[in-house]
Amino acid sequence: MRESQCPICSVQGFPFLQAKDYNRHISKEVFFYHRCPSCGLIYLVNVPEDLGKYYPASYYVIPTLPKLKRIARAERYKIEMVKEFVKSGMLLEVGSAFGVFAYQALGAGFTVDAIEMDEKCCEYLTNVIGVNAVQSDMPHKVAESMKKHDVIAIWHVLEHLANPWECLGALAENLTPGGILVIATPNPEAFQFKLLKADWPHIDAPRHLYLIPANLLIQRLKPFGLEPVMLTSNDKGGQSWNRFGWQHYFMNRFSSKLAQMAAFVLGYLISVPMAPWERRELKGSAYTIILQKKVDQ
Repeated sequence: MRESQCPICSVQGFPFLQAKDYNRHISKEVFFYHRCPSCGLIYLVNVPEDLGKYYPASYYVIPTLPKLKRIARAERYKIEMVKEFVKSGMLLEVGSAFGVFAYQALGAGFTVDAIEMDEKCCEYLTNVIGVNAVQSDMPHKVAESMKKHDVIAIWHVLEHLANPWECLGALAENLTPGGILVIATPNPEAFQFKLLKADWPHIDAPRHLYLIPANLLIQRLKPFGLEPVMLTSNDKGGQSWNRFGWQHYFMNRFSSKLAQMAAFVLGYLISVPMAPWERRELKGSAYTIILQKKVDQ
């Protein structure tokens, strides 16, 4: 039996589930996730030494600018959520990919910085979208040398980081008093997770190194003067991740394009009667939390 200590509280973790790369089928390796009995963190034990191979070139399909604009309009809820708390100022996005949110923020009048590890995405962010993009897979190091920001956003990136706690600490220090930290990440308390278990697409082994309970994030960030001002798994993004989960659960069972198309439709149909359960408080597949830094920090 594999043994491990929780990377947060050093308590002995226990085996929780075994999963494979069901989403992309890069390899047939079995990945072992443990759960901490103290803080509830779920973490990958056997992280591949060649983790980069699980992010193939097709991981980021960079769109044309017109297509990016269409995606940005469909995900308008993100910048609207931010502007409920901060109207303008300096904004940093960690893990921008090809920049849907960065484009929204720029259009909303923010001065935008981005940290992204993919070289082609950084070129697109700089030359097409027009934001200040820094290429790095160590966002905590970059944040330490940056000017302070009024908004810092991490949309579905934290679970990929080898050192998320170090990153969160650096970002919290970078945040201005009154500024907000926005985090969206898979929800280990999800109704869907309890049903699908190791087949849940949002495990996304081995790319997702952690599944982090919302209460753990709140506890870890409180010493930095950050207090939650919003927590939901029922925003527009959360609802779309619910549909994604059902659709890809069925799609992952087939290899042919035709069968996957049928599975995509089936997943959507299944998501409709499941919605009342998934829309209960913090039972959706992903949660979004906004934490605000105390003014006296």
